[in-house]
Amino acid sequence: MNGTHPDTDAARPLATSRAPLAEAARAILGPGVAVAGGRVADWALPLLPGEAAAVARAVPHRRAEFAAGRASARAAMAALGLAPTPLPRRPDGPPLWPDGVAGSITHGGGHVLAAVARTGDGLDSLGLDLEPFTPLPADLAALVCRPDEDESQAIRVFGAKEAAYKAQFALTGRILDFGALRVTLQADGGFLATFTQGAGRFGRGCSIAGRQALVGALLVSAARIR
Repeated sequence: MNGTHPDTDAARPLATSRAPLAEAARAILGPGVAVAGGRVADWALPLLPGEAAAVARAVPHRRAEFAAGRASARAAMAALGLAPTPLPRRPDGPPLWPDGVAGSITHGGGHVLAAVARTGDGLDSLGLDLEPFTPLPADLAALVCRPDEDESQAIRVFGAKEAAYKAQFALTGRILDFGALRVTLQADGGFLATFTQGAGRFGRGCSIAGRQALVGALLVSAARIR
């Protein structure tokens, strides 16, 4: 099963923020996806019951990121007409989304983004990543990139792999290393993440398509599986 780029001729996508960062994520995720977020400091609202335990021992900045992620996700859910329910952490890490909902939360460079969509109608999962757009150190670039990937574009490869990883993990629960996906970057900001080994419903050679956007000094990477 291959992911594909978001349709451009469908109904106008939803959005919950007119901020450039949220608008960029909405644009590359495509129709039917609600996005909210911005500076962590602006979104670090009180948590709902059942959420605080996940960060009870975390340092203050991590608690703020967690709270901002949940608040952004609830704002995106509200744009879809969904109730603002608690989003506790699953035992394996990601948020526990309500039935019939796909979502992804990301933090980077002091900012937060959350994307939410209803499942069905050809959409199964979302993956969203946010990174400061700065070159990776040589040792990290060598870890992220396969021999057949361009280390000079390591930050873009990293963002693409993170987005694709999140999208597949929601469906397979499989933990993958960087070598399990081979990223092909496209001149128009698109990317294709191809599995070099099987992972659940994804056989070797299957791919997930996504897009990237640069907003100031932040790189947004997004993938959707349908």
